[in-house]
Amino acid sequence: MNWIVKRVSMRKLISFIITILLLNPPLTGVTQDEKAAEILDGLSDLMNSAPSVKIDFTFIITDLKDGMTEEIEGNIVMKDNKYRLETMEMVSWFDGSSVYTYMPDVNELMISDNAETEDILSNPVNLFSIYREKFRYRLIGETSQSGKTLYEVDLHPLDLDQAYHTIKLFIEKDKKSLHSAVVAAKDGSRYTLLVDKFDDRHDLPDDFFSFTKDDYPGVEVIDMRW
Repeated sequence: MNWIVKRVSMRKLISFIITILLLNPPLTGVTQDEKAAEILDGLSDLMNSAPSVKIDFTFIITDLKDGMTEEIEGNIVMKDNKYRLETMEMVSWFDGSSVYTYMPDVNELMISDNAETEDILSNPVNLFSIYREKFRYRLIGETSQSGKTLYEVDLHPLDLDQAYHTIKLFIEKDKKSLHSAVVAAKDGSRYTLLVDKFDDRHDLPDDFFSFTKDDYPGVEVIDMRW
């Protein structure tokens, strides 16, 4: 995988993770499943009530056409509208206005605006408001995994031009926390997020979510902001 492909892949990784973790119940005029809304309310309240949230995850990309699978481990820390995401291949900061993505293997930093597109798979910044307005959701039922009882909730974008057709969430029944999620893309790819650890005990300072150039001597900066 060359660094350009890797960069695109990482941007999609960020988008999918933020899509799932910043999920809020849609507030549309569309008739919705009330039980699913109650479950999503519980998940949203849990995510938004903590001063900050850290999640260790395993992210699995599966191409159903050729059977290829890639796994990425990492963590994401979120506070208000900020986040910091770290894997072996990248570190990404969103300080509330711009996205800073650092690729250590090429010592390069890419800076972009937070609103260059409304496509939620390419731009995580708009996800919050888009979720509120443009999704239909339904409770599929309950299932069990590793001794845990999980709710299974499907979400479908009202905009049929999106690059995916379904987001499936598995939410722990007793803790109301996210257990896992699967995004089904129209190109035959599946993006699976497994939550390995959830920590909401810390209140991190705002500078934790900002890039500090002095910490990365010699870094090449590509500023794509307008």
